[in-house]
Amino acid sequence: MKALTKHRELIFNDLRERKDHPTAKMVFESVRGKADKISFATVYNSLEYLVEHKMVNKLNIESDSVRYDAFLDDHSHLLCTECGKVLDVAPLKLSDDADLQSLGFQVKHVDIVVTGTCSSCHSL
Repeated sequence: MKALTKHRELIFNDLRERKDHPTAKMVFESVRGKADKISFATVYNSLEYLVEHKMVNKLNIESDSVRYDAFLDDHSHLLCTECGKVLDVAPLKLSDDADLQSLGFQVKHVDIVVTGTCSSCHSL
């Protein structure tokens, strides 16, 4: 892998400092004041480069926007359906009853997302 460009490094570092699983638009808003003449296209293409090189994960957990996550350790997500907040939790496992191999399916990756209401929204 070639060295990261200045913009890719800025975007990668921004993602590593965040815990909110941002969209490309959120990353753009965060980094545009820190880099000269950075465009949304540059941010989006850089995020895709980081995903392709397995430096960040792409989360398709909402229908509106793709989210990005630089925390690569095995974990699951909680998605608040009220405010859209995405939280990291210890990895959740499928039930031992889920015999996917008997269906002829070879599992490569399990990504469990639990939807509900976060504590902030639940208390309203």
